[in-house]
Amino acid sequence: MKVVAFNGSARKDSNTAILIKHIFSELVKEGIETEMIQLADKPLRGC
Repeated sequence: MKVVAFNGSARKDSNTAILIKHIFSELVKEGIETEMIQLADKPLRGC
């Protein structure tokens, strides 16, 4: 199993990223693969 988290915060290493990393550490202990995708440096636009 693999868990992917999308961090949509405007700051790359924000509190959101810290929380995701904390959750990931528990998942890794259970043998679950993890990946975080940071959207802060991506050129995203509204509709």
